[in-house]
Amino acid sequence: MKDVVAEVLKHPKYQELVRRRTKVSMAFFAVTLIIYSGFILTMAYLPEVFAEPLGANWTMSVGLFVGLMVVCSAVFLIALYTYFSNKVFDPLLEAIVRDVE
Repeated sequence: MKDVVAEVLKHPKYQELVRRRTKVSMAFFAVTLIIYSGFILTMAYLPEVFAEPLGANWTMSVGLFVGLMVVCSAVFLIALYTYFSNKVFDPLLEAIVRDVE
């Protein structure tokens, strides 16, 4: 009986999958960290910026708009990661499974 786990771990395409997935995950993490920390730090140190109206005669504040943009960025990043995962990671994983079987 062959050791499937050992074969997968030694497979060169698996090493490529791990390398690519790590690089992409770290990029998404960095973008998310910048967005959220920027929002929180602005709220902590410059709350008056978020209290301003978005424009003249507007009832929506800058803080509400920026908060909505933070949520929208999260949805966008999730959709982008899912797309990237389906187009890059899944084909690599299927190739690994085919080679090991």
